[in-house]
Amino acid sequence: MSTPPRQPRSSVILYALVDTGTAAVECRVRNLSVTGACVDNAGNLAPGDEVRVTMGSLVQLVARVMWAKPTLAGLHFEAQVDLAAARQPRTRASGAQPSAGWMQHIRDAYRERG
Repeated sequence: MSTPPRQPRSSVILYALVDTGTAAVECRVRNLSVTGACVDNAGNLAPGDEVRVTMGSLVQLVARVMWAKPTLAGLHFEAQVDLAAARQPRTRASGAQPSAGWMQHIRDAYRERG
């Protein structure tokens, strides 16, 4: 029995929220394909764990941990993901957001400088 060909992966610098059901951890996504991702293993992920991933404009993607090392883990998504939606900017969970004056745009990567 042959294994299906692996989907092409893109090296990325994205952040995703990985929810194990007991804890939600902000992780860096190292590479991404329509079927999976390699993420930093900050949440003690183990092979076989089912997790929910939020990245870009995609929310609560169901994924299974396929492999894990002390610093990295490989995720396989239950359904194929839209790579453009995964790369959309996402508000990271960092508490209260500024709402007045110039401070509301302080974290905007595309703000005008000058």
